Formats: sequence, C-alpha cells, structure tokens
Amino acid sequence: MDTISLSHLSPANRRLLDERITALDLAKLDLPIFWRRCSVDLLLVTDGLSFSPTADFGLGTFVKILLDTSLWGQVRITLANIGPWTSFHNDPSLLSETRIVRRIDNFRFDNSGHFNPAQFDAVFLFGIDDFYPSSIRSGGTLDDSEIDILSAFQNGGGGLFATGDHGKLGFAMCSKVSRARNMRYWDSFPSTDPATDDVSMSGPRRNDTNVFNAGSNFFDDQSDDIPQRITPLLYTRWTGLFRYRYPHPLLCGSNGVIRVMPDHPHEGQCRTPGKLTGTIKVSGADVPEYPPAVPGGTRPVPEIISWNSVAAGRTSGGKSPTTAQSFPGICAYDGHRSRVGRVVTDATWHHFVNVNLIGIDGVEPPDRWAIGFLASAAGQAAFEEIKAYYRNLMLWLSRPATISCLRTGILVTLALKDRVLEAVLTGRSVGLDRLSPRVLSLIGMHARDVLGRYAGRCQSIQIVIDLIEVEWREFIDPWVPIDPDPPVKNPVSDDPDAFPLVDLSPILDAVLGGALVAVSESLAHEDPKKLAKMKPEKIFDIAQKGASVALAKSREALDRTLGQARPFAQGGGKKSK
Repeated sequence: MDTISLSHLSPANRRLLDERITALDLAKLDLPIFWRRCSVDLLLVTDGLSFSPTADFGLGTFVKILLDTSLWGQVRITLANIGPWTSFHNDPSLLSETRIVRRIDNFRFDNSGHFNPAQFDAVFLFGIDDFYPSSIRSGGTLDDSEIDILSAFQNGGGGLFATGDHGKLGFAMCSKVSRARNMRYWDSFPSTDPATDDVSMSGPRRNDTNVFNAGSNFFDDQSDDIPQRITPLLYTRWTGLFRYRYPHPLLCGSNGVIRVMPDHPHEGQCRTPGKLTGTIKVSGADVPEYPPAVPGGTRPVPEIISWNSVAAGRTSGGKSPTTAQSFPGICAYDGHRSRVGRVVTDATWHHFVNVNLIGIDGVEPPDRWAIGFLASAAGQAAFEEIKAYYRNLMLWLSRPATISCLRTGILVTLALKDRVLEAVLTGRSVGLDRLSPRVLSLIGMHARDVLGRYAGRCQSIQIVIDLIEVEWREFIDPWVPIDPDPPVKNPVSDDPDAFPLVDLSPILDAVLGGALVAVSESLAHEDPKKLAKMKPEKIFDIAQKGASVALAKSREALDRTLGQARPFAQGGGKKSK
C-alpha cells in the first residue's frame, strides 16, 4: 500500500482529515438499518455557559463528541438554558446541528412542557451562576419543586452529572440537587479567606492543575496540547492466589486506564458525603438518599475515583504561588445497584469547554494555544483519552434498559461484521459444535479489538460478563475490570506479589466468540423485516446459549491443561540416577 507524508498539511486541513477518518471509521461500525432501535437521550442544562462550538466557554466540542459516538444506536440531545440565551454567548444552540432534538431557553424542571423525566436517560448540569436574580428564580437557586422532580427522576433510574468551577460557581443550579449536593463542594471551604480556601480563584491553596508549556508560566497554557496527569483509583480483586487491579469504568479507555484531563488554573473539588443517613423528597415522601443495595449486599455509596495534583509554586496568570497538594477530581455513585440512577460529579466544567480542548477563540497558528490538543500527536492521543471519558459518562449514566438495548445491538453488529468471524473461519456455515475453544477465543479476541476501538475495555468486557450464567460470575468477576464492589479479600493469602499462574482472558474471549457464532448462525440468513421485529431479549438469549456452549468447552480445555501441568507441580518428571 502506498503511503504519503502528511507533514505538509496545515493544522486546519489536518483537522478536517482527522474528522474524515473518524467519520469513516464510525460509519463502518454503524448498525445494520434494521437495528436502529436503541437511543441514548440526554438533557444538557447550563445557566450561563454556551453550547457554541467556537466560544471559549462553549460546550460545542463536547456535544459533538457525544453525537459522533458510535453506540450502535442513536444519541439524541436536548439543550437547555436557565434563563434566556444571550448574545454574549453567541448562538449557544448549535443551530446547524440537525441531531439536536430541541433547544429550550428559560428552562424549568417543573415545567412539563420542558422536562419529561421519562424521556431522558441522563441529565447533565453545567453550572456557572452562584445566585439567580429574582427574574429567574425567587430563591436564588433551583426551586424546591424542581429539586423534587429531579429527585423523582433519579429514583426512577435516570442518571445525573453535575459540575461547576472554583468557589461558588455552580451553586445556584447544583447545590440543592439530591446526591450531587453531597458529592462536590459548591461553595468556599473551609473558609472564605483566599489564604485558606481550597477552591479559591487566587489563594495559595487553589486547585491549580495548569501544566506549563516549555519555558512558559502562563494562564493560557490551559489551552495548549499538554494535559494534566490524574491519579485514578485502582481497585484490587482476588481470585484464589491471584490479584487484579483496574480503574472505575468511567476511567477505562480503549487503551487502558485514563490518566489525563484538561488542565485549569483554579478548579473546584469533589468530595464524599459526611453522612449517609439523610433523606430526600420523592413524590412527597421521605426516602433514603443513599438506599441499600437490591436485592442485598454492600450498599453502594459515592466514592472518589480520581485525584488531581497541584505542584508547588504554580503562578498561573500572576497569582500567588501554590502549595503542593492533591484533591478529588471525580466522584461517582452507582445507584443501579440500589435500583436508582447513577450520579457523577466533576471538579470543573473546564474539563469540557472549548478553551481547554481545541484552543482559544481568535488565536491563530503558530501560537501554541491556537488549536489545543490538536497541535501535536501527543496532544491528540491525550484528547482521545478525554473523549473516552466523555463517552463513558454517557453510557454509564444511562438507564439499565438503555444499556441492555445497546449491549444487544453491539452483539448483532459484531456478529454480522465480516472481519470478526471471517478473519478466523473459512465460512459462516461452520457450526458452533464443531469449533474448538481456541478458534472461539480468536473470534472473541477479534471482536473485542473491533469494539475496543470505540468503547472502553471495561464496556467491551462487560458484555462478556453479562453473557455468563450467574453461577459462574462469582468466579469470573474478580478477573474483570467492571463492577467496583469493595475489593474481595484473598481467602488464601494477602501476599501482594502472588504469582498469577493462570490467565483466564482466553476463556472470556471464547465466551464472546461462542455468543457471536450463535447469533450469526441464527440471524445471518434471516429476512431483514423479520429481524426488525425480533425482540432484543430473544437475540440476547441466543447469544447466552452460545456463550454457555463456549464456556463448557473452555472448562474442559482448562481441565486438560491443568492435568498436563499437574506432574510438574508435584515435582514429577524423570529422576536422575
């Protein structure tokens, strides 16, 4: 294949080419036309930021990344603003983007014409106002009637994301919202004195994550191609003697653990609740804010899943030098385990706006801040990790039924993709009963590679776990970076250097391979009209049966392998005379 150098391209033309390549790659993975039934429906609400794709404090880049995500379904987004759109923020509604379902100004959660809780999978709150004028809200914050409706939305399974910025930015919209109110600081602390305020704009304890470009010390380095490095929480799981470490699914990207975020000179800060026994109003009744797990087990609680770092002596924009510290950057609550919605809070919306992603509006190359992460190969690689975080947020916060539908759509797509099966098989007519565990594992490996390019590794492996019968999940789960329950204590040894003698990943691949072969056998020659009417539950049942066959074959192969190794473990072999 002939190749050419791309060094002659201007940054603008290179960006167009990158967008073209991405669009082509995503188009290759679009669902067959008969399966366009799954959708992720999001409501994005601001109270002063914009949705402009060009304005510095615009969320247009973030919105487009969500819309362009190939989730084997549709992404439908409604944009809303508390109060009127203003000329100061340009046109905030992405008027040229036809995939926006609706644009609402003067938005109220208690206006049924604005907000139908059953319509949305998740609500994203990007707050900048600290206090609303009486013309917008009489009490300065969202009204209690709005908070009650948002609480009912969450308890009905809807997901919630909330963020602000330093100090009190975001207080008006987010400080009273159930669960999110306790998962982030929405005001100064521990005092309003800049000298001791951890979320101040200028004090020495401010959360300044700005990473300076070579030879500089500028505020605007938040707009270059160098991200901040974050420290994700890594869970530890044990199976027998063996240990596995993995991040929260929100920080699990296509290339592994997500360890970068956009930087900013004064971020807010996340936290966990001081108490877990509080209540919220839902339909007029007091219910637990953090209810027990259903049907039982450890109660899910909010947890910090990443930390950001502040280096000593940072003076972005001529501010006083910082003191070295770290602070919580993301807090997550898995409400699905309690049959309520999930919640995520983030330290700042500067992790999402244009100025921290694609450069400063009005600045032109060769200025280092002209195109942000697009300025270099390293910057683009970091941007891909950040995009993965965005996609993870959308999927993880969705309702369980939506996630289930998307999961089935993924199986259908992978089963009918030529590369997945035909890279291994000579034809689709080879029956599941005739395929060895090794061949099934190769099919699954190809499928997870295809899927992993557009979804985090955690999401791709989650499908495998869902295919496994309940009695085997207890054994397999600890090997898989999916569900961050409290770590399982090693029943035999707590030795952190325990030697992992058995790799179960080929078995997981074989399980997926068996599911895809079964789906392909059942669907490949079906009439598209019949497929369009087939329920996702039926397709997933077919996949589970194929996965069970593959798991049984893999267990037999593992038993034979361990049997061959037993003489060695027992000190066997020829003895010297």
